Amino acid sequence: MTSRDAALLDRWAMSLFSDDRELLVLARRVTAATGAPVLGGIAVFLHGYRRTTEDVDLLAAAPRETAAALEKLGATWDERRREHVLDGVPIHLVTLDQAGGPPQEVVQIEGVAAVSLRDLVRQKLRTGLDRPDRAQDLADVIELIRRVPLDKRFASRLPQALRVPFKKLVDVVRDARRR
Repeated sequence: MTSRDAALLDRWAMSLFSDDRELLVLARRVTAATGAPVLGGIAVFLHGYRRTTEDVDLLAAAPRETAAALEKLGATWDERRREHVLDGVPIHLVTLDQAGGPPQEVVQIEGVAAVSLRDLVRQKLRTGLDRPDRAQDLADVIELIRRVPLDKRFASRLPQALRVPFKKLVDVVRDARRR
């Protein structure tokens, strides 16, 4: 374990005992400074699945401008890891192409700009289905179905190509509850 990994683990462990988690405080600062909403683990957390994460993923419609705003805030660029770092926290810029397009809506939750639940599920489901190495994305959708909770009616808010896979995940969650 590197010293950076140990520091992240310590930060995460301490955040479990804090009312105002350190990553959320950082996410508030970063979204306010850049105008870019969060997606990824922080957005999943804000939308109802209280899982851990150790980074901040920003949806950057204008990556260069977003990077400049991060650097003005004090973030540095780690060339080797290809990420920004602010207060020891990795920040990843996700382009619109990587996210499957722009969000239909940005919402404020706990003072953090985040993609809407519909946009988050769309992005997570698309990525998880397209890339088997991104199983965490499907796990996030499953947990959002379970905890929000979401049912098959939510599928009508998704693009046509994602409706059947979403409904199948709802069935998996419901079947697991019946057992």
